[in-house]
Amino acid sequence: MASTTESRTAGRSLPQPSDLLLVQRGSAPYRATAEEVKAFMLSPATAVAIGAIKPGTNLSVDADGTLHAAIPGALTYRGAIAPTTTEAPAGAEAGDVYIASSSGPAMASWSGIAGADIAQGDLLLFEGTTWSSNAALGPDGAGVIRIQVAAPLVVDETDPAQPMLSVALATAEAPGVVQLADPLALADGTPGRVVDAAQLQAAIATAQPAGDYMPLDLSSLPALP
Repeated sequence: MASTTESRTAGRSLPQPSDLLLVQRGSAPYRATAEEVKAFMLSPATAVAIGAIKPGTNLSVDADGTLHAAIPGALTYRGAIAPTTTEAPAGAEAGDVYIASSSGPAMASWSGIAGADIAQGDLLLFEGTTWSSNAALGPDGAGVIRIQVAAPLVVDETDPAQPMLSVALATAEAPGVVQLADPLALADGTPGRVVDAAQLQAAIATAQPAGDYMPLDLSSLPALP
């Protein structure tokens, strides 16, 4: 007794290049031979036409059709890590970059920089087998490693990946930022507010109008010798 598959294919020939394929979308039919469809599907793609492509340099394809790209020299930022108290990432891949969140000697698992003094904010790059610190990110060997400032600028490196830059307030002993006094602050004598030359000139003019002189009692002056 013939199987179901055999009964369905009995008397049919194998597909031929001249077989006609018919597709209808709405009332518009489209037809092409199997050979034409094959040629269309295997025609190389161009900048203006859809077609077939094949993996090139640094590209690979899985059995299920998934395409992968391996870019030599590419860096992947992985976040902050404390190399002084945390083991080196076991699954690190070449190009992984971390920012050190602590200062001190690196643990032994950090091959290449084990025992080396690491500063908070240093860049840690995995080169495939070993680690290096203060890795340069720029193509010319330059990169921002740390923000160094002088007073009155202040840097908060609590999160080394996102340092916060601020300016200290001015005091009588140290430079810094100030805020001008508005009329209300002038009237109230608000501490910490300052006046500029224009405000000072206006205040003097109000207290002593031009051409108006303050009387002076000569009897209050000391006698001449």
